[in-house]
Amino acid sequence: MKVSFYGATREVTGSCYLLETKKSRVLIDCGMFQGGAFCEAKNFQPFPFDAKTIDAVILTHAHLDHVGRLPKLVHGGFKGAVYATPPTIPLAKLVLDDAFQIMVDHFKRDYRPMLYGEEDVAPVFKRAQAVEYDQKVSIGDLTIRFREAGHIFGSSFIEVEEVGGARIVFSGDLGNEHVPILREKAQLPEADVVIMESTYGNRIHEDESDREEKLHEIIVETVKRGGTLVIPAFAIERTQQLLYEMNELVEKKEMPNVEVFLDSPMALHVTDIIREFPQYYDEEALKLVMHGEDFFQFPGLHVCPTREQSKGINEVHGPKIVIAGAGMMNGGRILHHLVRYLSDPRSTVLIIGYQAEGTLGRKLYRGDKRVDVLNEQVMVKAQVKSIGAYSAHADQNMLVNWIAHAAKKPTKIYCTHGEEGASMALATRLEKDCQVKAEVPRFEDSITL
Repeated sequence: MKVSFYGATREVTGSCYLLETKKSRVLIDCGMFQGGAFCEAKNFQPFPFDAKTIDAVILTHAHLDHVGRLPKLVHGGFKGAVYATPPTIPLAKLVLDDAFQIMVDHFKRDYRPMLYGEEDVAPVFKRAQAVEYDQKVSIGDLTIRFREAGHIFGSSFIEVEEVGGARIVFSGDLGNEHVPILREKAQLPEADVVIMESTYGNRIHEDESDREEKLHEIIVETVKRGGTLVIPAFAIERTQQLLYEMNELVEKKEMPNVEVFLDSPMALHVTDIIREFPQYYDEEALKLVMHGEDFFQFPGLHVCPTREQSKGINEVHGPKIVIAGAGMMNGGRILHHLVRYLSDPRSTVLIIGYQAEGTLGRKLYRGDKRVDVLNEQVMVKAQVKSIGAYSAHADQNMLVNWIAHAAKKPTKIYCTHGEEGASMALATRLEKDCQVKAEVPRFEDSITL
C-alpha cells in the first residue's frame, strides 16, 4: 500500500491523497487550494497523476478544500465512483455549485480564469454513491469504512484495510467537542498508520462552556453602541450552530431586542438539507425535533435569499446582526457588508472560524488597520473579535487525546492539513505524550506501508 500526498501538506487547504495498491488507485478527497493568489494558482496546475486511472474518490466531508477539484478531475477523464455519507452528497453539490458561481463573479469582475465549466459539476454526482457510517465498501483489494468525525454534518474519518495487508486511517477534519446538533467523533480504531489533520495543532480552544456567554456579551456590547454585529460564517455547520445558540438565548430571554439577518442563500439550503437528516443529530437535538421544535428559527430572524433582500439590510437603521458567507471572507455577500461596516467604530466583526493564510479574514484576525475589499481600500475602525470555541476543528489537546485513547496506538502518524508550525507542534507533542513516531510530509512525498 502506497500513499502520496498531493495537497494539504504544510498548509491547510487542498486535501488530496492518492492511495495505491497492486489492484486499486483511490483518492481520499480532492479539494481546492484556498488563500492568496499564489495558493489558489495551484488549482490550475495539472494533477500529478492521471485522472483516468483513478478507480474511486472517497470524500471525508463537503467543505470546498476537500471537494473543490472534483469537477476538474471529471474534466480530466475520471470515470470512477465517488463515495460519501448520505448528507455529504447534497452538501457537496451545494458547495460546488456555489464555488462555480463565485468563479463566474470573479471572471466577470476581475477576469480571473475559470478552473472548470458548469458542465463538469453534474457528472460528479452521477457517480456519487451514499455509504452509511460503519458500513463497509469494497474497492478492488481495499475495504473502506466511514466513521463519525464530528467536524461538520455528515463528516467522516476513513478507515482503509488492504486485503491481507495494512490498515490506515485518514482523519479528514476532526471536530470540536460538545457542538450542537453534531454527534461526537468516534474512537480511533486499530491502525498501522494515521494521516492526521493538524489545523489547530499548536493551539488550544477556549472553554466551550463559555462560548454562548461570550456570544451574548458581544451582542449586548454592539447593540449598546448602536452598531452592527457582522459575523462571517461558513454556510455549513457554523451558521446552523449560531442559529441554534441564538435560539437558546431567545428562549432564555437573554437576547436583546435586535433584528438578525441571515444573508446567505447557501446557508439556507444547507439548513434545509440538515433538516432532512435528523437521524444524524446528536441526542439533545433529536429530542428537540421529536418535540416539534425548530431550533433554526426564532423571533427577530429574517432570511435574505435574494439580492434585493440583501441590499435591503442597509435600510434597517439602528443595531442589527448580519450573518453572511463566506467564512474566510474570500468571497460572497459578506464582502459588501464589510465595505459598509468595517469603518464604523460602533460595529463589530466577529470571527468564529479558521482563517487561512492570505485571506481577508486572516488580515483582520491579525489586526490589519487597512484592508482591500472588493478593490476598495477600507480603514478598519470596527472592533474585530473572535471566539475560538466556535471552531469546527479539534484543538491540540483533542487531537492528542484521540490518538491516546485509540483502540490500539498506530505505529506512525503523518501530520497534514495544517500550516507548518501547527503540524510540527502536533507531531512533537504526539511523540512526547503518546510515544508514537510522527512526521510532517511535504507535497508529493510518498510512503509505503
